[in-house]
Amino acid sequence: MEVNVPSDMLNIAEPESVDESIEYEFREYEPQNPAAINSGQAIQIDIHNQDIYVQPSRSYLQIEGQVTPAAGGAYATTAAISFINNAIPFFFSQIRYWLNGSEIENVMNPGQVTTMKGMLTYGDDFSKAEGLNQCWQKDTTAAAALANTGWVARRQMIIVKPNPVGTFSFCVPLKYLFGFCDDYTKVIYGVKHSLLLSGKQDNEVIFRDGGVPAGGLTAAAAGVITLTKLAWLMPHVMPSIYYRNILDTQKENKIKVPVAFRALQGDQIAVQISTTFSWPLAIKTGTEKPRWLLIAFQTGRSGSQTVNPAVFDHLQVRNIYALLNSDRYPLIDMSLNFTQMKTSRAYKALRDFKEEYYGIEGRESSNQVTPIDFVNFFPIFVLDVRRQSERLKTSVHNIQIRAEFNANPPANTIAYATLISDRMLTLDSDGNKFNVVF
Repeated sequence: MEVNVPSDMLNIAEPESVDESIEYEFREYEPQNPAAINSGQAIQIDIHNQDIYVQPSRSYLQIEGQVTPAAGGAYATTAAISFINNAIPFFFSQIRYWLNGSEIENVMNPGQVTTMKGMLTYGDDFSKAEGLNQCWQKDTTAAAALANTGWVARRQMIIVKPNPVGTFSFCVPLKYLFGFCDDYTKVIYGVKHSLLLSGKQDNEVIFRDGGVPAGGLTAAAAGVITLTKLAWLMPHVMPSIYYRNILDTQKENKIKVPVAFRALQGDQIAVQISTTFSWPLAIKTGTEKPRWLLIAFQTGRSGSQTVNPAVFDHLQVRNIYALLNSDRYPLIDMSLNFTQMKTSRAYKALRDFKEEYYGIEGRESSNQVTPIDFVNFFPIFVLDVRRQSERLKTSVHNIQIRAEFNANPPANTIAYATLISDRMLTLDSDGNKFNVVF
């Protein structure tokens, strides 16, 4: 009698399979000083346990609370009030990431910085799902009105749907806040992680109609925000025994782990009433290599709940460029005219940013800014400074922004800059834990 025997029974030289699975388990970390979340003081969240593998690129902030009238009580569902687009970073004037007590990234003006970068890098469909869960739905007008579909969608999340009215809950991945978390996707072991968040006034977050809105909505009185939760959720990575042995061996062998990423830095300055503009950036570069500059302007868009600090103003910019020491980027004048819609060159630089930054093929590298949006709401000027001479690559960088306007900018105008630079550090193992070395 013949018996069919599986052929793999005879393959005695076949290597034994190993468990290569990796499990994730998110853990929640709250501020060291919980009372600070509503006091305007600096907020610090620490992950002290160094005997764990974590993946910062998958971590996120969760923020919950309620917006109510400053005079007391609660808003009606017809109140014409919501948050600005990308509201969560606007809760803070500065955000910092630390490893073992060493600052690895410091972002001033995170609201404007992440709005500029997000508009250039988020795809067309981002707002439909993930974006709205982090209070991102781009504005279609600059006003708090029914014609602004972005404001309407955010209002649904905060005023119309919740009970009690005004309660909110949003989650923002840290990869949208820090270049470190965007670029470095590997696990990290044996270091203390810290977030330091500096608070900001509610007027930068709330966006309401102070008049009598159309469509039957009741005008909204001034609001205040009370936070009930601010937490950092970090994935703990639990590798299989196979990978754990590999990682432990590497640690015991005192390896040096290179960590490379593109760091974000922000700066701002008041714009003088003049058709020429010169701005020596205060942000430092040292030996880091500047790669991109994103520049945008705002007139009268801060300090009030009835203005929108998540959109920008073109100020009739005619030309804009950067000087790194004495080298100019771009070399040729842009010759822009926003009144005549002669903006194609500046828009192309914006359009090309995502393709160049992430290495995405052009037809797939959509962003959230159309040529019309660029003129009306998001005139973000992209200056590519990557192609530097050998002389510049080995020197300290003095960076200046120069601009020319077709008309004097109005009073109360602010310029915002986002500098994106290469940054490199090393995690050095001592056989047990890791130290941060720049």
